Amino acid sequence: MNRREILPGVWHLEEDYRVYCTLVQGAEKALLFDTGQGRRDLAAYVAETVPTPCLVVNSHGHSDHVGGNFRFPLVYAHRADWPLLAAQARMTGRETPVRPLEPGQVFALGGRRARVVSLAGHTRGSVGLLLEGEDLLLAGDGLNQTLLLLGPEAAPLSQLRVTLEATLALPFTQYLSSHAPGPLPRDQVALHREHLDHLHLEPPSHPGPYGPRLCRSQYRAGRGRSVLFVDRGLLGGREMA
Repeated sequence: MNRREILPGVWHLEEDYRVYCTLVQGAEKALLFDTGQGRRDLAAYVAETVPTPCLVVNSHGHSDHVGGNFRFPLVYAHRADWPLLAAQARMTGRETPVRPLEPGQVFALGGRRARVVSLAGHTRGSVGLLLEGEDLLLAGDGLNQTLLLLGPEAAPLSQLRVTLEATLALPFTQYLSSHAPGPLPRDQVALHREHLDHLHLEPPSHPGPYGPRLCRSQYRAGRGRSVLFVDRGLLGGREMA
């Protein structure tokens, strides 16, 4: 298991190539943020390395982040993404009990607190965990460098704007995403927010399974770059160039 310590007691784990989970250790409890694709036995890894009980929280319901849920006795997830977890269970024949997760909910780990924040956009139930007083936000896929709003589970583009503005009001200087090996700066979120005022939507060169429904926009400022892929049905009246 490749792992990188981001802060004392906070490890970013590469469960599979470019798929990351985050393990947060407190004095009394640990918290595992996402369970990856299920190709590695994260439950065994946690049992071997974590000296306390460990909670499991899903950032959202896509299969590459909940695929290992079945190895744990219980997970927390936002209700809006429960249908995605149910679909995963039907597909694999493996079901895990789920408890609801709500913005504002706090996990007290002992000397460390993780507060749930909404990152609705990538999915309607996407959440992040703010490590209070530690300047670090765990963001799942909600704030990847390339933002994806695809499929019926995604929120409208207007919701993404609300999410980015609310995120920029949070006290953090860096964040972890599910497909980047290390921390990203707060400025990346600001760049995504700025991108929404400079959208240039066009068909991508390789639309894949989404076909004509898919739009792409890219924005650069200084050395930074923000990329957005969005389903036409989520544009709220905007048209492609």
